Amino acid sequence: MNTLGQVLAVTAMSLLGLRQRIGAALVTLIGVACVVGVTISLLAIGAGLTKTLGVHEADDRAIVLSSGAAAAYMGSISPSEVAIIAEAPGVKKDAAGRPMAEPTAVVVVEVTKKKDGGSANIGFAGVGPEATAMNRTLKIIAGRMFRPAVHELIVGRAARAQFVNLDVGDHVSLRGVDWTVVGVFADEGAISENNLMADADTVLQAFDRNAYQQVLVQLTSPAAFARFRDALTSNPQLSVDVKRDSEYRRQQIGQLTTVLNFIGYFIGGVMAVGAVFGAINTMYSAVDARAREIATLRAIGFGGTAVVVSVMVESLLIALPGALVGALAAFLLFNDHVISSVGLSFPLAVTPPLVVTGIVWALVIGFIGGFLPSIRAARLPVASALRAT
Repeated sequence: MNTLGQVLAVTAMSLLGLRQRIGAALVTLIGVACVVGVTISLLAIGAGLTKTLGVHEADDRAIVLSSGAAAAYMGSISPSEVAIIAEAPGVKKDAAGRPMAEPTAVVVVEVTKKKDGGSANIGFAGVGPEATAMNRTLKIIAGRMFRPAVHELIVGRAARAQFVNLDVGDHVSLRGVDWTVVGVFADEGAISENNLMADADTVLQAFDRNAYQQVLVQLTSPAAFARFRDALTSNPQLSVDVKRDSEYRRQQIGQLTTVLNFIGYFIGGVMAVGAVFGAINTMYSAVDARAREIATLRAIGFGGTAVVVSVMVESLLIALPGALVGALAAFLLFNDHVISSVGLSFPLAVTPPLVVTGIVWALVIGFIGGFLPSIRAARLPVASALRAT
């Protein structure tokens, strides 16, 4: 019998005998499932945040920030600079011929959590009439839209769910200024649902400011971005950074998701060490239980390669169902489960790439767990193993 035939025969015998070792196999399977389930669940935090931030992401929109500003709320763009930006080449015009360039006043304000009464910082965006024209998915789901020149605001549904005094009709004090909540908006699950929104000029006046923090621009096409950016960055009257909307979103969330993913992999890695030892013990027990069988096969001419492969395949086939069970549990328990973290509410996302990561994680555990026992099986002394009872 050739080597492949030997491998198939020994592997089949190994799997048929798995029923006799079902208890130890289930312990390993459950351990792998726990590792995969916990790892995927933790990684789903970063995936959910990335997915939420990517809602409405578009390459035909650009964001203009003050040069060197790490985030929108750190910028300062004057009304005269806004006018220059609006007339730059590549800016799309609406039906009335007005450039679709929306200056935004961004303020970070402190609100109170419903859950524990603690404080948190959220974004308060002052926008103009072009904001709803550029974001047609924003819908008022309770109350009405704010009016200009009045201390009225609307609140995202995620913010309303998380913080106090944000229902329609409530009054909330923001840096000493009393605002009336007149509406609640939804935006198809976008990150903006965690913010407050009001008239831009009213926000500037209320917080004693005379400059905007960013300008969101609708371009004629994605290809117009380079021309638009070059026109602004080469203009001596401006000192700005220009980024695609999609690029800016990824940069804002990049460091946070890196930290979240590190935590997920670290905790998963620590648990995986325990699962590896469990798999090793299981496979060593399997080798001991099959000692006479393995020795008999070696005595009649089966090679060590067939034995090694059979043990490795058994180890991997124990780990693989564990991965599927863990991934399914993570999906059923946590996919679309809304959590609140870093002042934001967003749903977790158990995505196909995370499931693939969990399966790879499990196969690595199975491979490591079966490697040493497979070597031991191939090196069993034939004579002593045949005399074993």
